Amino acid sequence: GLEGLIGAHAAAMPPIRVLNVAEKPSVAKEVSRVLNGGSLPPSRQGPSRYNTIWEFPYTVENRQCTMAFTSVTGHLMEVDFEPAHKSWHACNPGVLIEGAPVVKQVARDKGPVAENLQKEARRASWLILWLDCDREGENIAFEVLDVCRQVKPNIRVRRAQFSALSYNDVTRALATLRDPNENEAKAVDMRQELDLRIGSSFTRFNTMLLQNAVRLPGTDARGTGKGPIVSYGPCQFPTLGFIVQRKWDIDAHVPEKFWKIIMKHDPTILTGAPRNPRGAGVRHDARNASSSFAEFHWARERLFDRSFAETLFDSVLEARTATVLSESGRPTTRAPPLPLNTLEMQKRLNRAIRVSPDAIMKMAEELYQAGFISYPRTETDAFPNDFDYRTAIDDLCGHNSFGFHAQALASGRFNRPRAGGNNDNAHPPIYPTKLMSLAEYETWRRKNPNLPQVYEFVCRHFLACCSLPAVAHKTAVEAEMGGERFRATGLMIKEMNYLDVYGKGPAGGPRLEPSYDSWAGNTLPTYVVGQRFEPTELRLDESATAAPPLLSEVDLLQKMENHQIGTDATQAAHIEKVVGERGYAVKVGDNRLRPTDLGEGLVAGYSRAGLDDMWLPHKRAEMEADVSRVAAGAMPVDVAKRNATAPALAAFRELERRKHTLVAAVREFVSGGANGEETNDLEAFPPENGGGNGEPAEPRGESLGKVRACAACGGDVALYRRAAGTSAGGPSSSFLVACAGCASSRFRLPDAVLE
Repeated sequence: GLEGLIGAHAAAMPPIRVLNVAEKPSVAKEVSRVLNGGSLPPSRQGPSRYNTIWEFPYTVENRQCTMAFTSVTGHLMEVDFEPAHKSWHACNPGVLIEGAPVVKQVARDKGPVAENLQKEARRASWLILWLDCDREGENIAFEVLDVCRQVKPNIRVRRAQFSALSYNDVTRALATLRDPNENEAKAVDMRQELDLRIGSSFTRFNTMLLQNAVRLPGTDARGTGKGPIVSYGPCQFPTLGFIVQRKWDIDAHVPEKFWKIIMKHDPTILTGAPRNPRGAGVRHDARNASSSFAEFHWARERLFDRSFAETLFDSVLEARTATVLSESGRPTTRAPPLPLNTLEMQKRLNRAIRVSPDAIMKMAEELYQAGFISYPRTETDAFPNDFDYRTAIDDLCGHNSFGFHAQALASGRFNRPRAGGNNDNAHPPIYPTKLMSLAEYETWRRKNPNLPQVYEFVCRHFLACCSLPAVAHKTAVEAEMGGERFRATGLMIKEMNYLDVYGKGPAGGPRLEPSYDSWAGNTLPTYVVGQRFEPTELRLDESATAAPPLLSEVDLLQKMENHQIGTDATQAAHIEKVVGERGYAVKVGDNRLRPTDLGEGLVAGYSRAGLDDMWLPHKRAEMEADVSRVAAGAMPVDVAKRNATAPALAAFRELERRKHTLVAAVREFVSGGANGEETNDLEAFPPENGGGNGEPAEPRGESLGKVRACAACGGDVALYRRAAGTSAGGPSSSFLVACAGCASSRFRLPDAVLE
């Protein structure tokens, strides 16, 4: 028939050459292995020694193809200013926010990668993009597309969407190829440009201002160095702001005393001791107390009026016995965790194994690239309706620690996971994709002892969320004594269910470490309504309100998520930069974050200058919302850019005007005083209309006195007042600092001094 003729004709046609590009070499290798029937196909090297090319036959869209599979290594291109604005002294930093042109081009160190792509693209008819399926991956996909089309404009382009490197996911991706999403790529381009513009302008301003006015941490001890770069990042500063704000909350806390009545009862301890004086209370020896006792909580909780609290406690003491008013019991359940997303993975692992969120993400990425877990950067906490639970559970039945639970689920104890309220419409929740063998365990453990723990957490979390809730019986007793009411609650766990795999393991073993959840039972003594008893312990406890603790990394991640600072792919990296690279915060005590003097001084300076929007999260959250609108095609890029650059430029001008406030704040917090001799906050800011190498010397004007000795020639460096408009570059400020003997010590004061 006709179909047979068409099929025969298609079979007779030469195979189509398809260039496949993954985001990382390890992903290209693993997908090639999966599509080649489980074994690695032949490979060869191209212009880039890190990006191997794998070659094998495959059928795509009913066409016989020769698949050439290679990769990039993350972003292929970078956004930067044109050469005229790259030098820090080429222009006033404020020009970078709106006026300076930016270009996107292949990064210098990625030249061989681009050459590799173009060499393969010349021979290919189709291009299939296997970049990570998020906005960043979509942006890299268009970078690859741009490079390939430079040599093959008519190449056919398709996008593979996948969440795991398993056979099912990879073959499904090839069966559902789609067009790449240009709006998502534009949204990332816009964010990159805005981060470059705003970050560069404020970083240059901070650095040139403060290096000349303050001895910054890390400055050469001999005073010959200028000190570190004082970086500003549109995400990093709000991240630092959370840390500083918590410290300020602690500093501002004034302890306030309060009083509460403590009442406990253990029926196995004999009472009847004489009444104690007011305020001392009654306390019996509890060394031989049984495990079944009741701790009653005062209905008023606490009082801040000591006299009133003592009066009420006197009434309680006078009564001598408490009377049971009610006793009740009911079944209760504890729900298993929601399916795993990136934030929850970072939070739970950080608490359990004390590893930074950034390190957790790097390990999860390694496991994903090796095919052990699904894509680890996802906001989604609900599995799709057609998710294949059976395969994922069956794969884990052979595990020697928690395989017993997978077997129980496979034998009928499976419970469909709850659905959370988050969905990024790109990836499912994180789940295990294959069982790690004992040999693989040993290999990963030698590489990093924490890697197997991350893998096991993903497995145990997945099994837990597919399990039944834990079941318990909850009892409550209400009692009255001296007109005051007290309440005690008890819990008897009946069925552990999900806690068997997510906690410390079932009572009969095996024991699992660490535990990610627990539900402690406490059994109350038996009470009946109307029963009277004398408390084993009765006292008026004095305490005081406590300041909140410093933020932990988990607390900080949650705040960033709540305020839309960064994405699930970048939040951990922002914390790492603030704490590690920039030196704006340090870890102390039990994994808590405290700002350094420099970090606190910077936030204080911006705050005192009236620029709270530059460190509070609101403006960044507004920009992220506009990025999402651009990605959805609901807002033009130029409108979204103006929404961010206009307030940033206004803030920059205000910072110029209030620069002395920033200097004073940083000096207040950073020990060591000025950098070398006092420089009266003089900074080398060129005028807005440029000025770079080759400018003619400026007329110096009227000398207002010596500032310091020139480091280059030993001559006098003086402050000059100039007539307006005498600069060769056009309109400029009215003051100049210059050396009378050479040109090396010459810089203008910023426009902000014209106050």
